[in-house]
Amino acid sequence: MNKLLVVEDEVITSELLRRYFQIVGYEVINALNGSDGVRLAIEEQPVVIILDIMLPDIDGFEVAKKLRADDRTKQIPIIFLTQKDDRRDKLSGLSIGVDDYVTKPFDVEELRLRVHNIIDRFGGTPLVDARTSLPNTALIKERLPNLLDAPDAVFLDAQIVGLGPYGEQYGPVAENQAIRTTAKMINDLLRQVDPSRSFIGHPSDDHFLIATTTAAAERLEKKLIEDFNERVANFYDTADQERGKMKFGEGDSAKMLDFMSLKLRRVGADALRALIKRTEDAARAANEAQSTPREAEEKQD
Repeated sequence: MNKLLVVEDEVITSELLRRYFQIVGYEVINALNGSDGVRLAIEEQPVVIILDIMLPDIDGFEVAKKLRADDRTKQIPIIFLTQKDDRRDKLSGLSIGVDDYVTKPFDVEELRLRVHNIIDRFGGTPLVDARTSLPNTALIKERLPNLLDAPDAVFLDAQIVGLGPYGEQYGPVAENQAIRTTAKMINDLLRQVDPSRSFIGHPSDDHFLIATTTAAAERLEKKLIEDFNERVANFYDTADQERGKMKFGEGDSAKMLDFMSLKLRRVGADALRALIKRTEDAARAANEAQSTPREAEEKQD
């Protein structure tokens, strides 16, 4: 699992970042001052450090200098997080090797994408689906044993029914947007109902795996369906919206299909393991199919 270090003295902001990044599949370590930040960076070796400039003991510039001067931490990417929006601060940060700079108040989704892009660029283990940055099958498998051990854990399989025909008719860009919007909708609701004990993964295009508590699951099952139904028409063009159906195909062979829907079902541990295995097998088959033409070309060469 990708490990983040958040060095932030504002407890509310620190906790917000911890809960948010845990939901999308990161392990998060928090430090409330610069000295602890330096120590934890050395001990924990995170893949990215989110570092506030204004800290109670030593400021973020001094923390960054210490990290860049130590062989154990000099290669760890750093994102400055600060209330300042001064060009001199940005230049000072860049001059000592800071990799990115985000000004408060910040958009947590933008920060997530910046973290994801840095991990991808620096050769860490990126969250596989760049559209949602949600954990893939491998990361779900890693978290699965701990999730199954929780006595009040409930697992939900959320499926976008009709995503395949929608993508065929409207194209991959529209399909990706539908996936991203659904992921954000689930994420936003999880942050409301139980952010600290919930988990969401994205094992395949039309499936999301949600692990949460019994109490939170009951609210999720009702609210997710309602929210998706309220938004689904926005994915379609005016003609389809007016008829309340999607025209699939052209000419005499065209069919009228229902709009996409979100189907939720509770899954037990055995069914969950079977779902993971199916998606793994599908991914393996796809990789083998892609590698076969390349291998044939290499043999010809």
